[in-house]
Amino acid sequence: MMYDKIPVILLWTVFVFHSTEAQCIAQGNEQKYLSLLDPIVGQKFEVTDAPKNFSYSIGICTPVENTQDYGVIQTDLKSDDHTKKNVGRITQTHIQRGTDWLLLTYAGGDPYHTHCTGEARKAVIMIVCDPSNLVGSKRIIVESSDKNDQCYYLFEFGSSVSCSNASTGLSVGSIICIIFFVVVLLYLLVGILYQRCVAGAKGMEQIPNIAFWRELGNLIADGTDFVFRSTPRGQPKTYKGIGDDQLAMDDDDDRDDHLLPM
Repeated sequence: MMYDKIPVILLWTVFVFHSTEAQCIAQGNEQKYLSLLDPIVGQKFEVTDAPKNFSYSIGICTPVENTQDYGVIQTDLKSDDHTKKNVGRITQTHIQRGTDWLLLTYAGGDPYHTHCTGEARKAVIMIVCDPSNLVGSKRIIVESSDKNDQCYYLFEFGSSVSCSNASTGLSVGSIICIIFFVVVLLYLLVGILYQRCVAGAKGMEQIPNIAFWRELGNLIADGTDFVFRSTPRGQPKTYKGIGDDQLAMDDDDDRDDHLLPM
């Protein structure tokens, strides 16, 4: 009867092993952002730097290369034995969120030997918005190790999980504009068909409510002229007297001045 229990024991062992596999552990308010990674948790991929000196195995909240909690492992392709180093642990996760990006940081890697004051290695994974792919492009951007401290390995990973709602949907204003133009198009289409087929209108008369639109156009023109005209309309005319030059007086009139009574 003991042999009958072997499959059950094996199944229980697999279940316990799987349930105890390490996952991302964040602190404080960062914990709420981990749920955004749920669609890509368990993804693993490899990237190689441009000189092809190092390759990197990366796991999204899952350990890589059968380790306990290593989230990123560096392999030295130049060495004969392909030396490996732990770059960061998923059990020491920090996560930040911005507009269309997530910043996933694994701390607690192997310490540096000759630079960065011997601090522990750290992997920074920038998850940028890629609305068309759940798992998009992957690459290493830089190893920032020419400092005394705060050194890190920076990776870029494209995924739709970091896209904000604003960038994946239409705004309220866009929806209102679409509805407005659809209603106007239907109004013109149905109105023209009715005027042509039922009322027998031709030419411009096929436009529905043409008299109203003409009157509206005239009113808009009058209102625009009233608001934006540059000179006042109906300016009162001023009285202009008759000048001496218009009386055509000559020297003979001056000689007769002595005949006028004083």
